[in-house]
Amino acid sequence: MDVYDNDVATQRHARGTAGNYSEEDHETWHKLCVRQSELVAPVACHAFKVGLPKLGLDFKRLPDREIMERRIYGLSGWRLADAQNEYLGPTEWFEHIAAKRFPVTDYIRRPHELDFTPLPDLFHEYFGHLAFFTDPAFGEIAQRYGTVYLQARTEAQQLAIARLWWFGIEFGFVREQGELKVIGAGLLSSPGELQHALRDETPKYAFDINRVAATPSAAYSYHDHYFILDSVQHWREIIDSYARQEGLAD
Repeated sequence: MDVYDNDVATQRHARGTAGNYSEEDHETWHKLCVRQSELVAPVACHAFKVGLPKLGLDFKRLPDREIMERRIYGLSGWRLADAQNEYLGPTEWFEHIAAKRFPVTDYIRRPHELDFTPLPDLFHEYFGHLAFFTDPAFGEIAQRYGTVYLQARTEAQQLAIARLWWFGIEFGFVREQGELKVIGAGLLSSPGELQHALRDETPKYAFDINRVAATPSAAYSYHDHYFILDSVQHWREIIDSYARQEGLAD
């Protein structure tokens, strides 16, 4: 969703094309799936645990986008958009989201990047994000972020909405039955940052709209702190509250 420098985008564009994966790529996918499944089992939120089995991911072979799209469309009515192995600007990203299309790439991280990659590769997208998009209710909330973003009148409003998304569904925590669980896809798909975020000494704050809107995202490193949602529905209430605050409500 963020815009990155051209050198990094070019490196990413040169790697990974659907149907053209090496055995090393499949092995990287397998290692990530097995290890991350074990890491997230005790800390992932309920929605992720329910949604992941519905995807029917083969942990030994990289996913086929067309097969996955048919599966998700049948569950929630969402489609998968081709990000063409390039970084989408936030406007293009939210245009897809508003149209119930989730952008995915064919790029898989390199073996030396198992713990962390600054590039949102297909492991991040398929393992981290798509479990949530098997749920029509979650998809409706996500779509709301897209429609409000497209209603924004200023760059400041657009940036704020992007950060509300980023620190909620990309790198957020959520309270469930009194326990802190992980909802952010960037955490669920990053072995290194997940362990960093779960440390007791890593600050975690209640999700305050104005504070989050003023907090820059960190794409190339771990975040200094994280924010906590009260529930999945709270994420919907956040965008509705911001829209009313800014006069963007329907």
